[in-house]
Parts: sequence; structure tokens; C-alpha cells
Amino acid sequence: MTMRVLVVGGGLAGLLAARRHLRAGHRVVLLEATGSVGGAIAQSVLPGAGDLALNTGAEAYSNGSGAVDALVAELGLAEQIVAPREGLGSRVVSDAGAHRAPGASLLGIPSRPLAADVRAVLGTAGALRAALERFLPASLGARPGATVAQVVRRRSGRKVLERLVAPVIGGVHSSDPATLEFAAASPALSAGLAEHGSLTAAVRRIRGRSAGSAGTRVHSLSPTMAALPQTLQARLLAAGGILRTGVEVVGLTREETDGEAVWQVRTSRGEELSAEHLVLACPPDTARELLATAAPRVAAAIPQAPSAAVRLAALVLDAPALDAFPSGTGALVAPGTAGIRAKALTHASAKWEHVQRALREALPSACSPHLVRLSYGRPGEALPGREELIDLALADATRILGVHLDRSQLLDSAVIDWERAMRQPLPGHRAALDSLAALLAEQPSLELVGSWRAGTGIDAIVRADDSLTEGSPS
Repeated sequence: MTMRVLVVGGGLAGLLAARRHLRAGHRVVLLEATGSVGGAIAQSVLPGAGDLALNTGAEAYSNGSGAVDALVAELGLAEQIVAPREGLGSRVVSDAGAHRAPGASLLGIPSRPLAADVRAVLGTAGALRAALERFLPASLGARPGATVAQVVRRRSGRKVLERLVAPVIGGVHSSDPATLEFAAASPALSAGLAEHGSLTAAVRRIRGRSAGSAGTRVHSLSPTMAALPQTLQARLLAAGGILRTGVEVVGLTREETDGEAVWQVRTSRGEELSAEHLVLACPPDTARELLATAAPRVAAAIPQAPSAAVRLAALVLDAPALDAFPSGTGALVAPGTAGIRAKALTHASAKWEHVQRALREALPSACSPHLVRLSYGRPGEALPGREELIDLALADATRILGVHLDRSQLLDSAVIDWERAMRQPLPGHRAALDSLAALLAEQPSLELVGSWRAGTGIDAIVRADDSLTEGSPS
């Protein structure tokens, strides 16, 4: 049966939902409140750097499951897949110094606590404490709803939490390990702990013999990740879907029409649209507000997942000292590290050879052009002001990279804000999602999709969409 499907939200989850329903033969309309689709997968152009296109949001995706690689190949983008430069690795920075990120780790938890690269970060005492984890009772720290800090501190010790895990939680998840639910941060690791009774054993089983740091187990697209939403948009339109940007949904009701339930959607332009199937691919607070009247039980079951504001500084530099890639592909910074406010740094021209080539082509007169990106915004911290950010980023990059950088080397820069892209699952999030799924099973004409349900990252969103079949409860 052909249905009228309305998708609210044009981020990756919304685009994938629209694609799935179009492939099932349905009529699809996608509404996006902003002027473009893609959400946190976006690009911008730096005019002072030869119109260089750079990622302003997600710059890569995990390739562990192969789900995104398969999607990209199906979309005809396989030749644009790029891998990080080999042999560089990444760094973790704390008051203990800057060290190569240990290999074969997950969420920062090492699979081999006594390895030399782990001892370098934790010290001998910290590494020995972490090695004791596999002898602890399986139940220790593993209660339902426990936070990352509660689990890791009790099982692996304070230094693993502060020097390895906290940098990942802050830099990748934009969260605080003291409030982020462990089971939501890494469902695989949570399940592995339950199965094997040890974090170390779980990481070893999941990571296998991989020696690469987390930052190297990824792929990207050339010239930017924006190729993914752009292609999904083109495919949507070619398949007969309707895409409207700049249209916000401000209200909805569910009404009986000719014996069938129909969703009535009201837009910011005063329109009334109807659909037999509704997909809300919007933030959880927006979905909760929209469903408050039409589906109050579902609305009440949507878990709180507050957003974390992130501010990025992109620096294009002419700096020969960076040719040695002093921090490999980049660095994650432990909270409270003296003299550094940034939570993460990506040396994009070191990590990605295609970025380095693009810089050289765009800036032929530059001696050693480089692109460095720093991110700011930990929970509970005020974002640095936009007017001060570039100078702050130069100072932080100097400390992280160990190379003096200043405005005399700056060719161009950009400040990018993401106010609602990163969600922080609080304790009880996984249990709340299970309850929500049960309620949605009673509402087959309603889907709720997005990173707040699927998990952090492009791979999680793609795998969540792959798990759905048209018409199944979601």
C-alpha cells in the first residue's frame, strides 16, 4: 500500500528515513527548518584560503561495522572514500604531558593496561591498577544507569578515567563522564562487560588485535563529508520525493479521516499538511513538544538528553614546523589540563592526504599550508567568545602541538557554532529508550529517529536505519 510519508528534519537520520520510504514505493515529503540538509554534516568555504572547502561538522565516520562504507558505495561514492594517513596515530594531552593514544582501546579504556603506550600515559602505578580490573567481581560498578565515571573509576581506577576516558568523552561525545550514562556511551562495551565480567576483556574481544588508535579506525569522503547528504538529497529528488527547506513544523495533531488515523502537521508558513506515516527526525526536546497533544504517552516517554554547545576554530596556517606532524592526526585533551581550554585538536592536513593536496592546490604560494581545527565546549563551561577564539586557538594549538603559532602564520580562519548537535544521554537513558520503543510499537504510523536514539556518530545512525524495515515498529 502506498502511503503519504512526512519526514520532519533533514539531518542524516531524516534523509535516510526518506530514502527508505521512497524505496518502499511511498510518497515522501521532507521538511527541514533550516536552509539546507545534512545537519551536523556540513561544509563551508574559506575565501582567504583559495575557496578551500572544509568540514564544519563531522569530518569522518567509524568504519568498524562497514555500514557507512556500504551506504557510500551504494550511493556511487566509493571512489571518494579516503582513509587517514598511516602510521601517525593520535595523542592524549593531560597534566602528565602529551602521549601517543594507546592502541586497541575503546572509549579510552585500554585492552592491554601494561603495554608501554598505556604505561607512558598512566605511569606504572596507574597501569598496575588498571591491570587489576580483570580480577574484580563482575558486578562491581556495573549497576543499571551507572555513569561512565562510576563504572571506570571503580573498575579501572582514577588515572584511566582522568587521562584516557575523560578526553574521549569530552572530545568525541561532548559530555561529562560524571553524567553520561555508560550503557548509552558504548552499548557494545556495556554488553561486553555483562558478558565477560571485565572491561579489559570486553575491549580486547571487541577490538581484537587492532593496534590503531580510535582516530585511525575511520574513513572520510573527498573533498568533504558533505558529499553524503548532498548525494542523498539528489537521490531523494530524483526518486520523486519532495524536499522543502526553511519550513518549520510548529504543531501536529492526529485525526481520524474516513476511519483511518492521519497526522495533521502545521508549518511555520501557516500550511496544514496530512500524512499517513510521520517520521520525526528532530531533537528529542522538539519531538517531545510536538507530540505533547497528539501522542502524550509517547511524548512523556522521550528521555531528556540535553544538548552541548560546541564552538570550533578552523585555522589555515603557513607553518613549516607542522610538516613533521608533531601530534600525529590530532589530540584529545583531558579536562582541567593546565593552560589549555580546547578539548580536542584535529591536524586535518596531517590526518588526511586529500586535505593536504587541496591546500597546496588552493594556496600555491604558501610554503607549508596546514589546516588545524580545535573544538571548545565542555558541559558546565562557558564557550569562549567568538572575538577571542582565534587567538585562543592559536595559543592552545601552540601548547598541544609544541610548535609556536601566531597570527603572522595565519592565512585564513573560521569560527563555527553547533548549538544542538551533540546530545548527552543521562543515567537511565537506555532504559527509557526501551520503554519508548514499546510505546512506539503501538503506534506503527510514527517513527522517531536520530542520534539521541541511535547513538553518537554517523555509523550509529546508518546502522539504526539499516535495522528498520518499512512498516515495522520503531
